[in-house]
Amino acid sequence: MPTSVISFYQPKFGQIHCPFFSNMSIPSHRTPHKGKAAAARCCQRRMDAKLGEHDRNYYTLLGVSIDPTSQQIKEAYRKLQKKYHPDIAGQKGHDRALLMNEAYKVLMSRDMRRQSNASIGWFQNSFGKDASGVDYSVWNGPLRPQALFVDQNACIGCRECVYHARNTFTMDESLGCARVKVQYGDDETEIQVSVDLCPVNCIYWVDAEELQVLEYLIQPHPKKGYGIYGQGWERPTNVFMAAEAFKKQLKQQAANRQI
Repeated sequence: MPTSVISFYQPKFGQIHCPFFSNMSIPSHRTPHKGKAAAARCCQRRMDAKLGEHDRNYYTLLGVSIDPTSQQIKEAYRKLQKKYHPDIAGQKGHDRALLMNEAYKVLMSRDMRRQSNASIGWFQNSFGKDASGVDYSVWNGPLRPQALFVDQNACIGCRECVYHARNTFTMDESLGCARVKVQYGDDETEIQVSVDLCPVNCIYWVDAEELQVLEYLIQPHPKKGYGIYGQGWERPTNVFMAAEAFKKQLKQQAANRQI
């Protein structure tokens, strides 16, 4: 598996989609001093239990939107620190403070937010079972700023991308269209050939933070209906606009939690 960072080819005009998500990441924990090992392990177990409850959703922990400014993060953090100060909330407040410290550290770091986003699948955690069963692509090598995405609404099933970069693209035979199975599964030249030869320009370079949402939304979902009418499957006509709407929805949910 490749581990070095390589330069990107310039995608065709119109195939770079603007970012709409911020970056996040998983914090690194220092090894405790020997004399404090038992206490540290105890605190860590409590933190792990709490993080399990919150699915490591640092945005939910601080009650901020998915693309907060540094000032918004600081204000939310300070507000919660006062509320959960150990002198006020006791041991429960101490445990909560540890979680908030971790959340603050992650969200204030661009690189850490990006890693966390990709590693814990915050989108899947937000939607729970609704996001299960989706064929998300995986990464070959280190995470990179850009990722490949196939707009299956536009794909005509010509298989050109699969012919030229079969380790990156695959055909979804049930839907009759291509999708990305492994990000950067092939040599960069082969990938770019696949992008350039797509007859309908349905392969996009998108920000890595966008990827999980786009891959989820492009999947067919059960259509709401009543009785035997109105049933079936559907997906958004414009997946990029649907993703923007999804972002607004999450912002509103975060705002409601703060009320």
